[in-house]
Amino acid sequence: MSETRCYSLRRLSPYLGTVQIVEMTGARAMSPDGLTWQVQIQNRVAAVGGRTRFSTHGIWRADGSGDLVETERTLPYIDALRTLPRLPLTLADRMELWLLDAHDGLPLALLKSGFPQIKPARVGDVRWHAVPPGDHSFVSASLAVQQAAGAAPGEGLAHAEVLTRFVQEAAGSAPRAQWFLREDDGSGAGQGGLGLEGDSAHRRLPADAFPELLVRERWDDDVAADLVRDYHAHLSAWLLTHTNLARETRRLLEHDACRRAPELYRLRHVLPEVIDPERLKVAMVEALIRHANAEAVTTA
Repeated sequence: MSETRCYSLRRLSPYLGTVQIVEMTGARAMSPDGLTWQVQIQNRVAAVGGRTRFSTHGIWRADGSGDLVETERTLPYIDALRTLPRLPLTLADRMELWLLDAHDGLPLALLKSGFPQIKPARVGDVRWHAVPPGDHSFVSASLAVQQAAGAAPGEGLAHAEVLTRFVQEAAGSAPRAQWFLREDDGSGAGQGGLGLEGDSAHRRLPADAFPELLVRERWDDDVAADLVRDYHAHLSAWLLTHTNLARETRRLLEHDACRRAPELYRLRHVLPEVIDPERLKVAMVEALIRHANAEAVTTA
């Protein structure tokens, strides 16, 4: 079998966390948490419409609870999963498509990402979405307080929709978007996009021009700034799986994620670093107790 390729990707448009990926000849395995791996086999017709097709072959888990049968064909894939490098795997999607702020033209919100060795796709829809359709799990405590006091817009709307509107308003009536190839130092080289003029399509921006997470956190509007911070706190467990965070950013996210113990526990194997192990241990115990109580109710 040829060399195994291991990496992680962000799932975007909207953001759904990261996925760990192991590529092998004729197959790949994918996992959101480093525990449960969906093994997919490449179809005999490798490319239809220019895209390689895979079909799910089985689920592999290190504890043996998966349904992937060990055969002569699957053994190489199982061996690759048994000998993985340390998780989480390094993010490989360094080509990023950013929605731009209408006022200063700087990155506002992350739309898509891809491999640096692949030519960026033509930009089409540039509407940013905070959550998938029908997902109402994001509730911003700061926005709820502001709305109750009549100091914030969007009363009666889902909080994710209020955030989406803030972002789209900042992008303007004729939104622009730009692909950037992110370098090791965090800077970005422009690779074209939508609505760009002249040399701006290939400009280079320094690292501090890019939001570190998903959406710019510096806003003139305090309601919008608090709402974005609450949004990142809502996704904190997933954001902690990123391998390119500043230590202070990771500390703040870890603090938020410990309040979301079940999600953090699920992702415990794909955390690249832990800033406060004692706080994390408390959150893990809380998650286990809540899981045990839920099982007790189910079996009662």
